[in-house]
Formats: sequence, structure tokens, C-alpha cells
Amino acid sequence: MKLNNILKYGLVLAIPAMSLVSCVSSGDNQGWEFAPQMYVSDAYEPFSQEEGFTGYNPNNMTMRLPVNGTVARGQVGYIYPYANTGEGYEASASYTSSMLATQSNVAEGKRLYDINCSHCHGKSGKNDGAIFKSKKMPGPSWKGLTSDYFKNLPDGKVYHVITHGKGLMGPHAAFLSPEERWKVIHHLRKLSLGDAFEFDPEQETSLGADGSDANGENGTNMDGANGSSNNGAGANFPGTNEERQLVLNAMSKVMFKVLPNRKELKASSFVGLDELAKLLVSNSDWKAVVVGRTGTTVTEDGAENLSQERANTVVNYLVSKGVDSGNLVAKAGGDDTHTGENMTSEGRQSNRRVEIEIYK
Repeated sequence: MKLNNILKYGLVLAIPAMSLVSCVSSGDNQGWEFAPQMYVSDAYEPFSQEEGFTGYNPNNMTMRLPVNGTVARGQVGYIYPYANTGEGYEASASYTSSMLATQSNVAEGKRLYDINCSHCHGKSGKNDGAIFKSKKMPGPSWKGLTSDYFKNLPDGKVYHVITHGKGLMGPHAAFLSPEERWKVIHHLRKLSLGDAFEFDPEQETSLGADGSDANGENGTNMDGANGSSNNGAGANFPGTNEERQLVLNAMSKVMFKVLPNRKELKASSFVGLDELAKLLVSNSDWKAVVVGRTGTTVTEDGAENLSQERANTVVNYLVSKGVDSGNLVAKAGGDDTHTGENMTSEGRQSNRRVEIEIYK
């Protein structure tokens, strides 16, 4: 009886002991794999290394490398031309993006900033985050996002620092995609400029067959405005509906930079203005008045002249593309065209636009 108990209990103890021993791998012994497909997939996996591919792909990879000179779909934004060097940092000053500073993009930039940046730089960008406050890491020498240093720092250099890091700040390319980095930069500019920051239009105006927008207004605006516009000069427009739509689309793509270059065109404006210039050159008897409208405030130095300066910028660009300067006039719109309360950022935003009136 005792012998039977010994055998019985011995067998019960031997089973888990054998299981533990059999699962132990050492040297070339892989042990027992109870779910081998969890370790080695039956299907080929990209960039995995398999025996037998030596003669086809480098490093025994199951996926071939892209053809020289090509870019994988969806990866264009990851091609950043500047190396992590001092020379690369200086050259990055000219790097720009077509990512618009719309309200939705800036809001997403704020969300990403709060997750990835605020623990050092603080919620409002004053370099007062928990890490800097704890003295575990020294803060930067510049005093927050409202400092002149940051306001004058080109967006391209900010992108370079986020991508590669600089000083004690490590690279964040692994945490933020190229598009997300630009959204964060737009939020940084919003924190830096405050009420002076100008949002880009959320999207282009949807045009009907008669050249009117969804609200029944003839034309659209180009600087984040919510008010009506006289682009195309309504019933006096001398061309066809297709030509009017060309004008509307061209003007809707025109954007200006933020401080300190608020009267300079963004690169995204050029394609539309080039098409508009071709139309005006081919119709040499057409006249055009470019009207700048700006939501001004007494706190913005020189803002009262900004509408005229922006209108001048558009006219000068059209002239540079061959349009007869005698057919163009630039002027500033009056305060009677304001559509919102001008002492709030939202009201000024609704008043910012540039229009073009074309007639014969």
C-alpha cells in the first residue's frame, strides 16, 4: 500500500517536473514549442530573414529593397534632406511644409504637445514643466516660446530639432510622424504669437455650377476669413463660369506667413496664382482690383497697413508672372467691411481676407 502511494505521488510530482525541464532551452536546444506558429509564421513576413533567399534578396530578407530612386507609398514625408550636423541645422532654416495651420491641425498639435513636450516646456510653453522644475534637467537658455529668440527661429529649424534633437533634448522622430511634427510647430506658433496668430482656412470653399459657394456668395476668401467676398466681381465678371472657378480656386489657395513675415506669400500660394496670371495674360483687356482686408487691433504694430501690403504683394507677384501692371490695382478695404467684433481674436479672424475683383 505504501509502495502504491509512493508511485502515485511520485508520478504526480514527476509530470510538472518533466514539463519544466522540457521547456528549458539552452545552447542549440530550443526546448519544446507548444505553439510554434507564435514564433515562426507560416506566411512570409516583410524584412524577416529566411533560409533559401540568399540568391534573391540581400541579407536573406523575404522582402526586396525598393528600387533605387523610388519612395515607398506613404513615406515621402519621412525623407528629410538635412543631416544631424551643425551645417544641417543651419540649412534647415529654409525647410517648409504645406501642412496648413488650420484650427483642427493646431488643436491636434496641442494634444501632441501636451503628451510629448509639456513635461519639459510646460503647458503654455514657459519652460516650466515638471522636469525642468525638478532640476533633474536644466532648462534651455531662451525664456519660453514668447521670447524673441523663438519668435525669430525659422520653422525649419524647429522641425530639425524635433527630428534630430539638439543639446540635451533628444530626437522625437520616433514619437511624432512628419505631419505630427508640423502640427506641433503650428501649436508652438500659436502659443508664441497669441492673438496675433492667424489660422489658415480649414478647407477650400465648395463651388456650385454657377461659381457660387455653398452659402450663395460669389467667391471665396484666402486668409482664414469667414466673411463674404467679392472675388470674381459677381455678375460683372467678364469670363465663363469655368474661368471664374479658376479664379476662386486660385485665391482660396493663397496664404500668407505669420509674424514677422506677415505680408510674404507662403509657397503653397504660387501654383494658384500662376494659373490666375496665365488667365489674365491671355485676356489682356481684363482689369483687376486686389483688395486686402485685415482684422486690425491697436496692439499690433503696423497692422493698419497690413491689408494694403498684402494686396501689394499679390499684385507684385502677378506682375512678375507677366501680367500688365497697368491692368492691376491694389487697395486696402475699409472698416465698413468688417463682419465680426474686431477686438477679439475670433472676430479679427473673420475679417482677414484678400479679394480680387475682375472686370472689363
